[in-house]
Amino acid sequence: MLISTHRSRPSPSRLRVLLVPLCLLSLACDGDKPPEPPRPQVGEDPNSVYGQRIIHRRLETGDVVALDNTGVRSTLSVLVPTSAGFEPRSAISLDADAFQFEDVPQGPYYLKRGAGSYVITEHRRLNLDEYLLGREAVVTVPAVIPITLSADGLAPMDAYQELDVVAPNAGAVGLLHLDTAPQPGATSLVSQGAEYRSAFGRQEIIDGSQGDRLYLLQKLRRAEGDFNYFAIARAQALSDVTFRADGQASAVAVAFDAVAQQQLTVDWRRSSFEEHRAAVHPLAVPLAASSVRHSLLLAPAVGGLSEGVVGYAGELLSGNLPAGGEDVSLTLEYGNPFPATWGVVASVVHRYQVPVRLSEQGPSGTVGVSMKDQSELSAFASRPVQARLSPPTKLQVDGANAQEERVLASLMPVFTWDPPAVGTADAYELRIFRLGTPPSAPDVLRAETVATFLTAQRQVRVPPGVLQAQQAYVVRISALRTPGVDLTRTPYRLDSLVDTSLAEAITSVLSTP
Repeated sequence: MLISTHRSRPSPSRLRVLLVPLCLLSLACDGDKPPEPPRPQVGEDPNSVYGQRIIHRRLETGDVVALDNTGVRSTLSVLVPTSAGFEPRSAISLDADAFQFEDVPQGPYYLKRGAGSYVITEHRRLNLDEYLLGREAVVTVPAVIPITLSADGLAPMDAYQELDVVAPNAGAVGLLHLDTAPQPGATSLVSQGAEYRSAFGRQEIIDGSQGDRLYLLQKLRRAEGDFNYFAIARAQALSDVTFRADGQASAVAVAFDAVAQQQLTVDWRRSSFEEHRAAVHPLAVPLAASSVRHSLLLAPAVGGLSEGVVGYAGELLSGNLPAGGEDVSLTLEYGNPFPATWGVVASVVHRYQVPVRLSEQGPSGTVGVSMKDQSELSAFASRPVQARLSPPTKLQVDGANAQEERVLASLMPVFTWDPPAVGTADAYELRIFRLGTPPSAPDVLRAETVATFLTAQRQVRVPPGVLQAQQAYVVRISALRTPGVDLTRTPYRLDSLVDTSLAEAITSVLSTP
């Protein structure tokens, strides 16, 4: 079992909301930033918490805002810590985008979102705005979408060629998987059967009549020493493509253009990450060569980086090399066919695995833990790539070492930790996984996230209902660098961070009484 720790971009929510062009909300449409939506009047009540939630949708033509009917607001509540436990508070709706919690004393409280997501904060004003990629009401279907593809202008293909798909207005990213392997060296396809497979597990219906533009990308396999990677070599943007939703094949014809190649030189100080392996967990080991390894990614940011990375639009370059602690210097080539107004972020991910066992005779597996560093491309390329943040240290539960297996004293334990040895953490995420085996596969150990806690403190008291009796858990605690962004006030900005570092540590197996 391997629990992935690489954060992928969230899939765009399918919202049925009224979209309002920004220029209708502002006095000008010449690029001025629109005014903030009206806020509720605080009044004189110091024991109330006020918040807003507005959906911002990014399209290729610009941003639009919408009232939120995703249902998130209906799941919001506050838990007030007391000496005996927690007291709940329900949200009061003030208007279409504002809410209030009454009788929340000064000091830390837990904002609960949905079934198991918590933010521990002291803020009296919360901004739960969310930026999403793609228009509202995108049609999706569960099955892969058949495509009949005719293409020329391709670089010589190998037998494993696939084509990448990016359609920002539809929030779509995925692959065109060819039904039959192309002839090695071929540069064209004629009425080739293919399937569109979304990266999000459901297939978006791209609709040219709705303004969707389809980018088709050919990536080539390349290598620089032990670093194997894919990078864009050919591309074309199509504005007149509509996928069929009835299961019949959609015809796509494209003439690819060569994409100008750019060079990136990376001074990757892997030793600066590797030296913190013991803080991750005393039993942490590098991933096996046959598993996921140390990765480097260049990702486009649709519409620029003014609001961070909005949504997921694939990669310009993605590759990995065998896990290890040796520093490497790489000179890589890639193409960027997207508009100059888009941004690019670069990141490296250094992965470990930690062995776990459900019981002495039970199934065993591994959990994955990561260190990650990310920044805007020009900043990334201007310095050595090294760990700017290390994992939290001295993980404890109820005052005892949490990196040793133990039975918890209760279902409401208190987790504490010390700061990272390197860098300053602006926030921490504590994620609880329940370990178990499915009835159909009793020898397979699996993990399920049961709760996450986002906090700027170095302590989390688990509220009731999260842990269940006579179960086994592991807890992953992540230190986060988020300069300029306070996630305890704006938690939905977590996945849009640009300049950020992440370093995780994990407990041993913790059993409940």
